[in-house]
Amino acid sequence: MKTDVRREKELEIKRTILIVDDEEINGDILSSFLEDDFYILRAFNGKECLEILEKEDKVIDMVLLDIYMPVMDGYEVLRERQTNAALKRIPFIVMTSEAVIEKECFHLGVNDFIKKPFDNPDIIVARINRMIELYEDRSIIKEVKRDKLTKLYSMEFFKKYCAQFNQRHPRIKKDFLAINVTRFHLINELYGHDYADEILKDIASSIKAFVRENEGIAARNDGDNFYIYCHHKDDYSGFFNDIIEHVRGLTHANIVHIRVGIHPNVEPDMDIDIVIGRAMVAALAVKEDVNRIFAVYDEESEQKNRFNESLINSFDASLQNKDFKVYFQPKYKIQGEKNVLGSAEALVRWVHPQYGMVSPGVFVPLFEKNGLIQRLDKYVFNEVAEKMAEWKEKFGFYFPVSVNVSRVDIYNTNLEEDILEAFDSRHIPHEYCYIEITESAYSTGEDTIIKLCASLKEKGFLVEIDDFGTGYSTLNSLLDIPFDVLKIDMSFIRKLDQNPKNATIIQMIINICKEIGAVSVAEGVETQRQYEFLKEAGCDVIQGYYFSKPLPESEFTELLKKELAK
Repeated sequence: MKTDVRREKELEIKRTILIVDDEEINGDILSSFLEDDFYILRAFNGKECLEILEKEDKVIDMVLLDIYMPVMDGYEVLRERQTNAALKRIPFIVMTSEAVIEKECFHLGVNDFIKKPFDNPDIIVARINRMIELYEDRSIIKEVKRDKLTKLYSMEFFKKYCAQFNQRHPRIKKDFLAINVTRFHLINELYGHDYADEILKDIASSIKAFVRENEGIAARNDGDNFYIYCHHKDDYSGFFNDIIEHVRGLTHANIVHIRVGIHPNVEPDMDIDIVIGRAMVAALAVKEDVNRIFAVYDEESEQKNRFNESLINSFDASLQNKDFKVYFQPKYKIQGEKNVLGSAEALVRWVHPQYGMVSPGVFVPLFEKNGLIQRLDKYVFNEVAEKMAEWKEKFGFYFPVSVNVSRVDIYNTNLEEDILEAFDSRHIPHEYCYIEITESAYSTGEDTIIKLCASLKEKGFLVEIDDFGTGYSTLNSLLDIPFDVLKIDMSFIRKLDQNPKNATIIQMIINICKEIGAVSVAEGVETQRQYEFLKEAGCDVIQGYYFSKPLPESEFTELLKKELAK
């Protein structure tokens, strides 16, 4: 029991006392009584006292005040305190040898008195501790200093002591650790709440040992979350592994994973809630990767997260304002005496009102993750159909265009309805509409994608498999998915001269298309060498910078006009 009490004492954060006395010897004597139990600040008149309190009011727990001092006396300090809410939260004890001043000091809000000369250190320490505790009880209503189960700090006290920790160690690098015990509910389900509590207590014991050895403080929050604020270390992996192995040993199962977010080198004046948030962002980055224990917060990642959040928040307005622009990349038929513009692929670009042109490589994966891609694809279907209808009115014919369907859209039960609504409402014949589906989607939704393609083909749409050669189930897709066009992934085209095998694979895909009656399309064609090889190999259609980059609608319309004039 004595050992436990001593260890709890080691984990306590010292309170801070401001001694205000113009007699240096009095301050020295009092400091010698208190320095083992408290951090000591000194002021030698009332003016200095108020200046220190203005800077350190959130750190100081008690003021020991002399009354008779030069520049500004104790009475003036007490009168200032009565008008200052921040100072009222700090207890004041007056040091005096004159009983006559006690009545007036009580009227000015003094909490207690210490008699001069100082003759009993233990009583002084006891009275100071008692007064601080009374004020803490009064100012933090219903808050418990320590978590009842683990005896680590509760969050309110932890945040307060983090500020004190910064003040006491201003020049020492410090780290903030957010520790989350993932899948902890399984321990509750398998072993019961009582045993789960024992696990939490055991984790807390490891954390207590760590903060004792590494000069820090710790808290428990929200059941299975723990926080540590400590002096900087270059390597925490040993500590994390110890916790994991210990918990696994207790549960006899590999069901618990510790994930940790580290905010290194915390700035002393940084808001602790911001620090906690950043550490948790890093912890969430670990997710369920059992081979990864921790992630370190970095400003670049945070800026990326804020940027992504800004993009998501501006999506609705950009959709309404038509900041999303449809570009068209020409696709040329090359098997003939001359190359002929035969169709185009519709590609979405975002002209963001704040960030300018945002790459689809940024916003498409982002929107796929949060479901916005379905609304964006529907928008693109309608914009393409509208443009096809305009071209029919202007040039007298329907120009074929392919539109992309996100792999996430495969699970959208309204996808086929959205496609039909966009093109049928403009009376666009389905045979001019190519629906591009990425081949990699096959491995994640085999049955769904087969049914979708079959239904679209039944209604007269042409199905185009995009990025062929990169998916997990490439050969199976040729057998099962009904399709009309096969697009050879640009990675094969770009490496055509780097590895002879690429030429063989490209030729094989083109030959397969000929055998099964499908159209072969090569994307990403940029050089004369690539063009000549593909033409010789029998590829039907190519697209890429060799002919043209993706063009905004106005420029593509001009290209159509020129092609008609030839």
